[in-house]
Amino acid sequence: MSGPVGRTIRTFSLRAHLLLLVIGTLLPTLVVAALLVRHVVMDNRNAVERRLLEAARREAAMVDAELVGTIRALQGLGQSDRLTVDDIPNFFSQAQRLLATQPTWSAVTLLTPDGRQIVNTARPLGDPLVVVIDRDSFTRAVETRTPAIGNLRVGQVTNQLGFPVRVPVVRDDRVVYVVSAWITSTSFSTVLRRESSMSDEWVRGIVDAEGVLVARSRDPERFVGQKATASFLDRYQTAEQGVFRDVGLDGTAVYGAFSRAPASRWIAGVGVPVSVVDASFRRSMIALATVAVLLLGVGGGGAYLISRRISHEIGRSAAEAEAIARGLRPSRPPSRVTEIQRLLDALTRSAALLDTRQRERDEQLARADLARAEAEAADRAKDQFLAMLGHELRNPLAPALTALHLMKMRGDDRSIRERDVLERQLRHMARLVDDLLDVSRLQRGAIELRRERVDLADAVARAVEMTTPAFVEKQQRLDVEVAEGLEVNADQIRIAQVLSNVLANASKYTERGGHITLRARKEDGQAAIECCDNGVGMAADLVPRVFDLFVQGQRGLDRQQGGLGLGLAVARTLVQLHGGTIEAASAGANQGSTFTVRLPLAPPGAASTMIGAEADALRLPAAATGPVLVVDDNRDALEMLLVALEHAGLSAFGASTANEALDLAARLHPAVAVLDIGLPGMDGFELARTLRSRANGRALRLVALTGYGREQDMAAAEAAGFDAFFVKPAEISALVGSLYR
Repeated sequence: MSGPVGRTIRTFSLRAHLLLLVIGTLLPTLVVAALLVRHVVMDNRNAVERRLLEAARREAAMVDAELVGTIRALQGLGQSDRLTVDDIPNFFSQAQRLLATQPTWSAVTLLTPDGRQIVNTARPLGDPLVVVIDRDSFTRAVETRTPAIGNLRVGQVTNQLGFPVRVPVVRDDRVVYVVSAWITSTSFSTVLRRESSMSDEWVRGIVDAEGVLVARSRDPERFVGQKATASFLDRYQTAEQGVFRDVGLDGTAVYGAFSRAPASRWIAGVGVPVSVVDASFRRSMIALATVAVLLLGVGGGGAYLISRRISHEIGRSAAEAEAIARGLRPSRPPSRVTEIQRLLDALTRSAALLDTRQRERDEQLARADLARAEAEAADRAKDQFLAMLGHELRNPLAPALTALHLMKMRGDDRSIRERDVLERQLRHMARLVDDLLDVSRLQRGAIELRRERVDLADAVARAVEMTTPAFVEKQQRLDVEVAEGLEVNADQIRIAQVLSNVLANASKYTERGGHITLRARKEDGQAAIECCDNGVGMAADLVPRVFDLFVQGQRGLDRQQGGLGLGLAVARTLVQLHGGTIEAASAGANQGSTFTVRLPLAPPGAASTMIGAEADALRLPAAATGPVLVVDDNRDALEMLLVALEHAGLSAFGASTANEALDLAARLHPAVAVLDIGLPGMDGFELARTLRSRANGRALRLVALTGYGREQDMAAAEAAGFDAFFVKPAEISALVGSLYR
């Protein structure tokens, strides 16, 4: 059966639904019963945990009692007057008598402060004795002049696992001897046997300060001397006591409890297998599951019998619904079930309504297709309008900037300030036009990157050159630091555009006399370019939106910063097309801003050479090989460019139509032709092909200088045979540089 979105839906019989109804009715009861059983079991488990913790505390108290008793006995022995007079033989006898009264001791030793053993009751007096073991506890006893308990070691005399209890003998405020009792692990296990209230299934153990098992009630010969589990060690290092669930050394899951002895700082632990604690829970759940199965069986049988009575009528109703779905008229069979009869009536009404909705949907689709066609036509008209707008705005900008360039070269000092004002405003207008057209192209995905291996220092230099007038105007200091060897696989012009937009934004929002820093470095396999300023900063709510279209910082009514809020949006899209990222950050208002551009570094390899107009503009100039033909239907632009070329030392002549240009070319045989694209009659593309065909093999360099700057315009210029492409208004120096071969 198919669902509303074409998805196959699995169906179930009425009997299955009735069975689910029975299950749904019984399930809450079973869940409540299970929760009650679980509550009882958890209470029992909590009681077991309390018993475990109490047992661990009692065991810790017994450990302390045993060790404190040993310390007191040794302190009494250390007060012997035999040691005062250095009567070692009689002290040896006293130690043997005391040893006989201590069931857990296996030997008593006497050591000098330098660690030399002079008495050991496990050896006859006078036998050579080994040096002291467990040097750490001996050193602590001597240095602190307090009793010290050692950790589990193998005895050098008995060759059994045990530990020493050491008591310093102090005379005249100095340690003269150290009395020690050696207690074996086997004898110390009697402490565990004193706890008779525990079940035999419970496991008891004692761990020394190093985490080594000193005694264990079950399988001591297997586990005594081993480190406790890592989880147990971590647990008791952070708490004095606690209850836990873990896996014991023998691999059995256990509930356990531990308690640290206050005096000795040893750990007493008690554990009981999980299977013992949870046995009652499992029995309860098995009983509950058995009852549930029986109830489900009874309910399922009843549901089956009831479903047989109404399945026939349901089948007839389903057949009626299928007939209506195929477009047939409903036969409206009677039904004894009220709900089924209401369903059939509703299906009949739905069939009529579907016919109406189908007709309405067809009409809506037709209107939607018409609206989409109109929107596409409007989008094409918008693109054509923007292209024409760019052309018409750039055409007057080009002669104006060229005229300013000529005025600057002629050195009229009386109008320097006015020229600077005009140049800044004209360049600002050109930048707004470029941003507006770039946004349109980027939204349509119409920008094609011309990737090549680029030294980032070159792109930074070009960006700085483009934005220097803004810094000079506001008397701002710009510091540039670019690490060597940063090469990216990118479109150099577009990367320079990104950086110039970021620099222009920093200058725009930094007060007069401010400071901007541009740094480029290698970071995590990428080229990171960071632009920092000490300007007005950004509020926290502006930072996430600063790269959106038309979003700008807080401005006054005077709009001294200018702009349309397009530059950063263009920069972000261009960076993303290069596979990079751009981020903005600010500590707040008047705290400055930081913009960071990250681009993938180019893989190691030989650097490629630039091609096209960019390479031509960077070649070292040489002598011109012939006259330059300039063709532009804008008379002001033509005259200003001719004067600029002549001022640069070139022989230039101009024409305002294609036919006039062909006549001049036939007479003067130019070496270079600078052509506008939007010429009346024959356009610049056709004129370029005609000039190339009539050159009869002579070298002819073709340069496009136009107000059309779309990607398709550049591609068409390349197809027409142009060697370089410039968008008005072009830098005169770059244009002149492209004319030299």
